[in-house]
Amino acid sequence: MLHEFRAPYDRMIKATTSIVIALMSILFTYITYLVVTEVSNLGILIVSLLALLYFLIVFVPYLFSPRGFALTTKGVLIKRPLRSILISYSEIIDFKRISETSVMKGVRIWGSGGLYGFIGLFRISGLGKVWMYVTDRSKMILIETKRNMKYVISPSDPLTFIERLRSLAPSAGQRP
Repeated sequence: MLHEFRAPYDRMIKATTSIVIALMSILFTYITYLVVTEVSNLGILIVSLLALLYFLIVFVPYLFSPRGFALTTKGVLIKRPLRSILISYSEIIDFKRISETSVMKGVRIWGSGGLYGFIGLFRISGLGKVWMYVTDRSKMILIETKRNMKYVISPSDPLTFIERLRSLAPSAGQRP
């Protein structure tokens, strides 16, 4: 890795993530207690299904959330616990800082809207379809590619990220 950047959570994402995990844990514990006091095959099935639901809601989104960003010898790496994403420098045509207000008018198509960040596919007014990997809305960078893919990321130091990316992505700014 040439340059690595963290993916810290902003206050809203910390609060959302903490509240969802706490409420899901309390609900799971309470229902498990109720079922265990009524030991039956149906009770065991209910607890098993709840454990699966808990896993799907709390742990699966974490697997796809950004843990960091890196500028490698090949491109921009969005580091995730499961299936990191590489955006090749040769594919990048433009990148720039964007404000929180520029993504407020949008709808989530698939992904998370606050749990571990804004992660997944969104349709944003003025931008179209955008893949978001955002953990801090005050540090967003939009990356556009030759294949009309758009990514929004939030490295810990966006100004340094852009400065270093500018020297590594020679085709940036050269729209087809």
